Amino acid sequence: MWAWHAMPLHFYIYRGALLPTALICNEGQGKTNSLERHLSNLRGWNIHSSMVRGFLPPFIDKDDNHYDLHFIIYSKKLDAETCKELHEIRLQRPFSFIIYYYRCLLNRQFMLLTELEVNSCIIGIHRKNYLREFLPHLWQKHWKRIPDSIYPSESSALAPRAKKILAYIEDHALNKFNLQTLSEYLHISQSHFRAEFRHNFGINFREFKQQLFNHYESVLLLKNNYKPKIVYKLLNYSNLANLSRSFRKRHGDSWRNLNNI
Repeated sequence: MWAWHAMPLHFYIYRGALLPTALICNEGQGKTNSLERHLSNLRGWNIHSSMVRGFLPPFIDKDDNHYDLHFIIYSKKLDAETCKELHEIRLQRPFSFIIYYYRCLLNRQFMLLTELEVNSCIIGIHRKNYLREFLPHLWQKHWKRIPDSIYPSESSALAPRAKKILAYIEDHALNKFNLQTLSEYLHISQSHFRAEFRHNFGINFREFKQQLFNHYESVLLLKNNYKPKIVYKLLNYSNLANLSRSFRKRHGDSWRNLNNI
C-alpha cells in the first residue's frame, strides 16, 4: 500500500482504550524533534523516537512484539545500510505498520521498499501534513480494533463494566482473552461474568470470542496477507495446524484457496 496523501477510508468507530504508539526512526535529533512536535497534536498518541542502530528504545518489550508498537515512521535515506536495518525491523516487528517517510524517492526504489515489506510511503514537501492526517485513518483500521459488526445495536448505552471488557480485549495480548482472566480483572466470579456478559452483549462469551477470532483471522490472513507461521502465535494457537483447522471450520476453506479467489 503506497499512501501519497491522506485519503477517506472506511474505518471502525473507536470505543476502547487502546492507545496508538508510533516510533520515529530518523538520522538527526533536530529532524526527529521537529516531526515529534508536528505530531504532538494527535491526542492520545504515544510518539517516541530513536536514532540508535537496531532502533528499539528501552520502552519497547522485545518479548512481546505484537502489541507495544503499532507504527514505525522510518525517515532515513535509502542505502545498503538502511535497507538492512529495515529488513531487521520487519523481522522483529512483523505486525507493525511501517511508513517510509522522506523528502524524495527514486522510481527504482519503490520495488525495493516493497521487497522490504514496507507498508506505506509518504514523500514530498507536504509530507508532514499528509502524515499527520493519515495516521488517525490507519489507526481506525488497525487489526486489533473490535469492529462495529460485533457490538450490540445499542452499544452507546453499554454499562461501564462492559466497556472495560472491550477496552481490555483491545489493549492486551489474546492469551488473556479468556473467561478466567477477564473475570479476575473485574473481580467477579466466572458465573457472574458469563451472566453479565450475555446481558450486555446479547450473546454468550464463547460466541462473542468466536466471532472476534473469525474477524481477526480474516483481517490478518485474507485482507493483510500476513504469514500463517506468525499469525498462529499472535492468535494464541498452540501450532499452525490448529490455526488451519480453526480457519477452515470458520471460513469453509483454507486461506490459500480463499486468497486465490
